[in-house]
Amino acid sequence: MRGRRLAGTLALALGALGVPSVAAPQEEQPAQSQYDYMYGTPVEVSVDDLLNLGATAYQNRAVRTKGTLEMSNRLQGRMFGFALRGTFGGQIEIIPASEVGYEFETEAKRWFGQEVQITGTVNETSDTQGHLVLVQFWKYLGPPEKDTKGALLKANSVTLESLVLKPGGHDNQTVRVVGKFRGRNLYGDLPVRSQRNSSDWVIKDDVFAVWVTGKKPKGIGFDLDPGLKRDTGKWVVVVGRPETSGSVTYLRALQVEVTSAPTPTAQVQPPPPPPERPKVPPVVVFSLPLDGDREVPTDGRFQVQFSKDMNEQSFKGRVILRYTGRTLPGDRGFDGAKVTYDGGRRTLTVEPGDVLRPGRQIELILLPGIVDIDGLPLTARPDKPAGNAADVLRFQVVIAGLAGG
Repeated sequence: MRGRRLAGTLALALGALGVPSVAAPQEEQPAQSQYDYMYGTPVEVSVDDLLNLGATAYQNRAVRTKGTLEMSNRLQGRMFGFALRGTFGGQIEIIPASEVGYEFETEAKRWFGQEVQITGTVNETSDTQGHLVLVQFWKYLGPPEKDTKGALLKANSVTLESLVLKPGGHDNQTVRVVGKFRGRNLYGDLPVRSQRNSSDWVIKDDVFAVWVTGKKPKGIGFDLDPGLKRDTGKWVVVVGRPETSGSVTYLRALQVEVTSAPTPTAQVQPPPPPPERPKVPPVVVFSLPLDGDREVPTDGRFQVQFSKDMNEQSFKGRVILRYTGRTLPGDRGFDGAKVTYDGGRRTLTVEPGDVLRPGRQIELILLPGIVDIDGLPLTARPDKPAGNAADVLRFQVVIAGLAGG
C-alpha cells in the first residue's frame, strides 16, 4: 500500500511539472527485462554531464549515474524529495519508480551524504528556482559497506550458478562467492560489450561467470594482473553486492581474497571450440572509384575492399595496373605504383605513382595466387568475367575539360 501511495504522489508531482513518468513494466515480465526492452542498455554518465546535457542528449535512453544523496524540496506536491549532488555541487532530482519506491525511501534515510547509484531515464523542466533535471529510476545501489570486515562476516555465501540463473535475486544484498580468476574477460566468458569499466574483471565457476567491479584483484600476499593469462586459474573469494543488467551480473566488490577451489570437481569448463569457418572463398565487395567509373581523376588512386581478411603477402607481384588497348606515344608503365593492404578494413590501396592520362581506360588486375588468411583463393565476381585473372576492375580517366560534367 505504501508503494502505491508513493507512486500516486510521484505521478502528481511529475504531472504538475509537465514531465512524463516512466511507464511501469507489465507484471507478467521481470522489471529489469522490460526496462531494458523499453530503453536499452544503460549509458554510464556523470551527474555533471546530466546537468550540462540533460534530456537533449539522453532522450528515451536509460542512464546510470551516481552522486551524493541529499534531500530536496523542489518537486511540487511533495514535502521533500531526493537529489544527487555532482562533483561541482550541482544537483539532479531523483524519483523512484513505484516498484522500488517504498524500499528506497526506507533505506535512503541512512544514506544521506553518501554515494548512491541509480539507473533510470532523464527528463528536464523548470520551476521558480530555475532549470530542473530529473531522473526517474527503477534500480538503485546504495553506498559501499564501510565495515568490510563486518560485511565479510555477515555476507551470505552463494554460488555463481545461483547469481547467474536467478538474475536480480541477490541484488543489493552482501554476498560471498568463490570463482576462478579469468582476468579482463581474456577467454570471452562474457559478452565484450557488457564490460562497463576498463578495470572490471571476471570470475567463473563451471559455465557461470560474472563481472567484478569496484576493486582490483589484489590484497595481502597476492596481486593478479587482469591482462595476463598466466595469472588466471587462481581461485578467489569475493564479498560484494550484485547488480543485474539484462542477463549479465555485476558484482561490486568490497573485499577480495585468494582461496582454494571449493571442491576437486569445481573446475572451469574450457570454452567450446569455435565453429568451423565456412569454406567460402573471398571476393571483391567494393571499390573506390567504383568499378566501371568513367570519371576517374588524373591524380586518383584505387582502393579495393574484400569480403574476408586477406593474406597480405599474397598480393606481392600479383597486382597489375595498366592502360588498355595499344600503347600510345607518351605512355609510361606504372613501375612506381605502390600497393598497400589495410587488414583492419580489408582494403587494398593502389597508388599509380604517375598522373593518369586523360580519356584512357585502365585495368586493375588481380592475378591468381591472391588468397585469404585461410588460404582460400580470390574468386571473380559472378557478373564480372575476369578471364585468366582472379578478378579485374576497369575504369576510365576523365577527359580533360569534362571533369564534373
